[in-house]
Amino acid sequence: MTETETRPGTLNLTPSPRILEMIAEVDLQLHQCLCELIDNCLDELVEATRVDETLEPRIDVTLPTASKVNRGAKVVVSDNGRGMSPAELRYALSAGTSGKQRFGSLGLFGMGFNIATARLGTVTEVRSGRRGDDQWITATIDLREMQRRSSYEVPLRYERKDPDEHGTLVSVTNLREDVVVKLKSSSSIREVSKNLGRIYTYMLRDPDGPHSGAQLMGGLNQRLYVNSRQVPPLVPCIWDPTRSVMYKAAEAPAAKQIHVPLTNAFACMNCGRWYTSRYDRCVECESTEIQERERRIVGWLGVQRFADKSDFGLTFLRSGRAITTRDRSLFDWEGPDGDIELEYPIELGMGRIVGEIHLDHAPVNVRKTNFDTSSPEWRYMVEKVRGHLPLRPQLAKRLFNRENDSPMSRFFNAYRENKPGLRYLMPGNGNTAIHNEAKRWAQKFRSGDPEYQTDDKWYEAAADHDRVKNGPPPEPAPPSDEDDWLKGEGLGHLGTAADDGHGPSPSQDQKQPEPAAETRPETEEQRFARYREHATLLPDTDREVRLGTAQAVLRVYVTSGVELLKDGQRQPAVVRIVAGEVEIYVDSGTTLIARYGWSPLNVALVCAASQLKSVYSVSGSIDGLVTSILEQFPDRRVDSSAVRSRAEMLLEGLRDRLADLTSKDAATFWSALSGQSKRAAESYAIAVAPDVDWKAAVENGEFARYLGVEGVLDLVTSGPELVLDGGLFRTTYAALGEETQADQVARVSAFLTDLKRMVTGPPLQNTLELSRLLLTADLLDAEIVQA
Repeated sequence: MTETETRPGTLNLTPSPRILEMIAEVDLQLHQCLCELIDNCLDELVEATRVDETLEPRIDVTLPTASKVNRGAKVVVSDNGRGMSPAELRYALSAGTSGKQRFGSLGLFGMGFNIATARLGTVTEVRSGRRGDDQWITATIDLREMQRRSSYEVPLRYERKDPDEHGTLVSVTNLREDVVVKLKSSSSIREVSKNLGRIYTYMLRDPDGPHSGAQLMGGLNQRLYVNSRQVPPLVPCIWDPTRSVMYKAAEAPAAKQIHVPLTNAFACMNCGRWYTSRYDRCVECESTEIQERERRIVGWLGVQRFADKSDFGLTFLRSGRAITTRDRSLFDWEGPDGDIELEYPIELGMGRIVGEIHLDHAPVNVRKTNFDTSSPEWRYMVEKVRGHLPLRPQLAKRLFNRENDSPMSRFFNAYRENKPGLRYLMPGNGNTAIHNEAKRWAQKFRSGDPEYQTDDKWYEAAADHDRVKNGPPPEPAPPSDEDDWLKGEGLGHLGTAADDGHGPSPSQDQKQPEPAAETRPETEEQRFARYREHATLLPDTDREVRLGTAQAVLRVYVTSGVELLKDGQRQPAVVRIVAGEVEIYVDSGTTLIARYGWSPLNVALVCAASQLKSVYSVSGSIDGLVTSILEQFPDRRVDSSAVRSRAEMLLEGLRDRLADLTSKDAATFWSALSGQSKRAAESYAIAVAPDVDWKAAVENGEFARYLGVEGVLDLVTSGPELVLDGGLFRTTYAALGEETQADQVARVSAFLTDLKRMVTGPPLQNTLELSRLLLTADLLDAEIVQA
């Protein structure tokens, strides 16, 4: 260096404007780019509506359609918020800075706007104006021009506007080629709208809406439009919080709020670091902008009205925006050795536990696609919502000598099974769960059909399943001698012959003879109305079915306590066809159902097939018609995987219940097992729990958790007094005679033999055999004592 050369005292490290285009290489999908812009709109509108309650907030997204999109087309996002001044606009658009802060708003980073717009195209215009201003101010960010001039200066222009106009509009043009290709797809706009409805479900939904659980789930009722069509929120289809099942002698509501208050803390609004006590300067970034902020974990857990293999899990939100959806990480349990074990779902891989957890204080990644799951904030949420113990109570007690008492554990144990009926709040048809039908109803719920907004349809289907399966309630007991005594004491209304409790009934002596009435023949309308009064509708049959080339609504009713007549003769089933609607009434007492176990639907179709074939001019055989109708009821299909899954669930329940018994007298139960069953249990224990202390398990009764069906069978045959009479099975034993005792043992043993066939046998293909085994599973399940 010569003495004439100047030695600079500083270096100018201002980056080239090209960096603004390079950041567009961040992998963001089209809807994610729009979210970055919509976040800013929502931040503004939430605040604006607090200031002005008369404001009707609205966000509009305009996308070029597939037939018109090209590089020169525009992507536009606008809101009717308060607008910005020139100084606010400059601050909002500067890369790396933002009017938003790290906590308390959706727009987490100042880079978000610049990344999103650069990812869409190279020319962005931002027009903003406040109420009362007489001009719009528009900034044009042309990335290529900025590179050419090597300057961050952008031109502003001013246009006249009505003083009542206000808001902000962002338009992006000179679109990137991959964005154009994406928008050329005819489904792209529909996909964008669907994704936005999922991500902003909380921001968009009405907390006072007609759907079950609306108030518990909450919402901000904002309005978002894509190409002038309102984006519907993806509202969770859950049971109403007033529904419940019994778990451990207490009601377990089908939806419940989560509210975990946390102590306030101090956050650096620049880098996001949290402090438990006040600091004047952040030790991480040296910012002095440290604020005391409220922290809490809020949300809800609920049970979906249908089970599904993928559509379930939790949504985690920050500032109202869904960061992750259908997240199932809280269903995993991490054991002491670090192994991850999936605890839910356990039945056919179909789950229905859902929920939303708001974590406004927890950090997320730059693309807002996940929380930092290694952060203390996330781990604390897991501890409070899910707990660190296994969700399965028996496993938790065995390993840690106590159960998991978290909100998630209670939901898991109350609703982990998908058995049809009110016990688990699962719609059924009197035979099986109607998963496909329940999902079809959920589609109507999400399309806004008013008849499907509440859970009444699903609840009635669960209740009808129980009615069809269990039959009508017992008839009132006949009057007894005690009734005569009560009547003599003037207390006849307390007797068994009294009515259902709605008030005293007049005595027979007080009843006045009915005046003679003219007998008129019953019309067909009256006859079927009478049938319906004594009938239960099979829930999955209230639907359209294809009959040859025609479509008809099919309803099958199961009747009880009424004779079905045709031409004066009693019938197992009768058919009524009016205006494209087919009603089939089936007598629950008919021989095929009562003695041979046929399902009411099968009886209905067999009895009605000839008439349906004639009325609807269906070609082919009767058998073909019945088969074609049954194929339209996928829930009615029986396959080997369903049988195996049901059997494994039963065996798991038997082991859990048996372990409670063996823990009280392990030696007696152990001695009742055959050598083969003992060896099989030990081998199984080593296979599933290599570190098991088998000697201790034998001594404390934990061996029961590894018993096979043969072991349970040993206990029934060798020690019936240990497991019958309400021990493991409800079956009465001790009070019976010797021969009847043997019959009882043989009956339960037969069930268990079938269970062994289901669990360990090769897959069956014979439908009749599969149906028989499922029926056995039902009978065995009814025998097991519930915890």
